[in-house]
Amino acid sequence: MCNNRRTTQVRLCKPNTYSKRTIVKVDKCIAPLIQMLNDYGVRTLGCCCGHYETLGSVFIENKTGTKFELFTGKIVKRKSRFYDDMKKGIPKPITRNDYVKWLK
Repeated sequence: MCNNRRTTQVRLCKPNTYSKRTIVKVDKCIAPLIQMLNDYGVRTLGCCCGHYETLGSVFIENKTGTKFELFTGKIVKRKSRFYDDMKKGIPKPITRNDYVKWLK
């Protein structure tokens, strides 16, 4: 986890659905994980290390098209904008409290 918000580029295994890009910027401290997932063919949709404000999260899509958060397995019913407002039905970044609730 970092607090300086530095980014680096990773190559995606599949082009981004909306922008069609194959290279995207991600938080530098989790870039090796994101690159490894893509190297193994796992489609990553969004990620954030948390920047010491929240726990990190990685959103992926499985072969059946189900989208979920990698660390918790929580299914997400959005196509994009994984870090917006919960009032609009879009998940916020995962917090320590979320982990505590899900592990009970």
